[in-house]
Amino acid sequence: MTNVFTQCLRIDPGVPSVQFILATSFIVAALAVWINSHRSLPGSRWFILGMFAMLWWLGSIGFEISSAGKDCKVLWAKAAWPGIVLLPTFWSFFLFEYTLSRPVPKRIVSLCTLIMPAFIFALAASNPWHELFYGAGTVLRTDTLRPYVYYEHGPFFFLAIAYLYLLTVGCTLIAGRAVLHASLAVRNFFIKLFLTTVIPITTNVMHVVFDVKLFDVDPTPFSFAVSVGLVVWLITDRRWVDINAIARDMFFYKSRDLVFVLDRDGTLLNTNQSAQDFIADIPNQRQTPASELTAVGPVFRRLMEHGELPDGEEITHDGKHFLIRAYPIALTKGQAQLGWAVAFVDVTTQKLAAERAIAAERAQAQFLATVSHELRTPLTAINGSLSLLTNSKAKISEAQAESLMQLMTKNAASLAALVNDLLDTQALASSDFKLNRESGDLREILSDAIASMATFLPEKKITLAYTPQELPVPVFADSVRIRQVIVNVLSNAMKFSGSGSEVGISLQTTSDTATIFIKDSGRGIPPNSEDKVFGRFSQIAEGAERKITGSGLGMHISRQIMLQHGGTISYESVLGEGTTFAISMPLEQNPDR
Repeated sequence: MTNVFTQCLRIDPGVPSVQFILATSFIVAALAVWINSHRSLPGSRWFILGMFAMLWWLGSIGFEISSAGKDCKVLWAKAAWPGIVLLPTFWSFFLFEYTLSRPVPKRIVSLCTLIMPAFIFALAASNPWHELFYGAGTVLRTDTLRPYVYYEHGPFFFLAIAYLYLLTVGCTLIAGRAVLHASLAVRNFFIKLFLTTVIPITTNVMHVVFDVKLFDVDPTPFSFAVSVGLVVWLITDRRWVDINAIARDMFFYKSRDLVFVLDRDGTLLNTNQSAQDFIADIPNQRQTPASELTAVGPVFRRLMEHGELPDGEEITHDGKHFLIRAYPIALTKGQAQLGWAVAFVDVTTQKLAAERAIAAERAQAQFLATVSHELRTPLTAINGSLSLLTNSKAKISEAQAESLMQLMTKNAASLAALVNDLLDTQALASSDFKLNRESGDLREILSDAIASMATFLPEKKITLAYTPQELPVPVFADSVRIRQVIVNVLSNAMKFSGSGSEVGISLQTTSDTATIFIKDSGRGIPPNSEDKVFGRFSQIAEGAERKITGSGLGMHISRQIMLQHGGTISYESVLGEGTTFAISMPLEQNPDR
């Protein structure tokens, strides 16, 4: 046994094929060490183990080539099988984890890295007893420069090969899927990875089917060496572990901003997907020179003429706003400029946000101005009346004093109503507003609201026409707030209706909703006035009707109250005929339970 070991364990570095194996093994080992320093790479442990399996396989071939006798050559051919089985296994696992970003199931790991390699190696090692792996026709041939073994492959050999092909088909499918689903930023990398996988598969098929050899041995491990070369290519291409490079490509291809790459003469060289879509959306732009492209062409012309663009330059196209950034392209500082990277940054969202902020600021200023005016008016009237009563008491008749007292009472009530509306508006805009909801009958709430309006604007002699329903209308609501909404709508209807007219009121129900309709005979509301109707401190009336008092907050508060109840308030209006408001809210289901 010692003699066999001594005879077989020899390497002949003078043989060219052995020299090639040694050089390849050195590259593979260096690559494994380098990858080990980049353990963040998904599947890196399988890649490293694959490199060791390749070294095992290459080493076995090197010893086989260096051996002179048949026994030693066959011995090393059998010894190579753990590496032969584990190399495609580890490569498959690496592809799986790298492309799918999830670990290989533990059961698969145990089966493919322990059980199957041990089983196939046992079949090869026990060949002298069954001769079903390498047949009796396995002989040493000396008809070439160096003797080699011709192997007669038995059924166990083809069983092992079938298993290996199953692994390699898995490799191909995983790599192919990665190519199909990869984004543009990394698709080139996955194409190279796919080629890396296909080369040794193709080589092995040629060896098994057509008996193709290299140095009179199986060329598959050498084709894996070519694959290693491709891996080196991937690394030097900086797409293997350079996350920064991948991220830069992702920004280029995935960015919603438009990116154009021009040479120094202004010829369009490349674009990202957003820029391609932008050009595609403009008819007949595909073959147009860059300087003639709609919207962006004038920018390119100015850039070529002046060599720069003003800071903050913007363009607007199809409702979108773009801020322009132009970056010169040169290999190093001081070198000749190669071209330009021009980015049209989509700032539409920021523009709209700025416009909303300005509108909000204006609204706040208007709000404060309106509040000041609405507070000043009743306060001025009250202060004037008090001044007259205090300083001219002897000159004022009892009737005049009574009139001044009524004026102060009316303005104090307006002031109190305004303050209450302001407090309600503030509460509705925060989490402080709470509804006191309880089961009730909407008929009673409506009747109570109508009764409270009996003394409102008596001089106009307006009739409130309402016929109550016979059946209860159960709702789960804050009766005080719902009454407030009804009163707000009724007061507006009476304010804007002519003297002696009628305001129609009805209550209708469906299977799950109750709706109060309030119809006036006023001048109507212009189309598209919803924002004014339900806005803060806004009134639609103009001219003489604009003198009608009111805080301008009532309908805004009413809408917020109805939203809190899961209901709605809306209107339909015809100019010159009048307006119908609809106040809707859910019915209470199973109120007796």
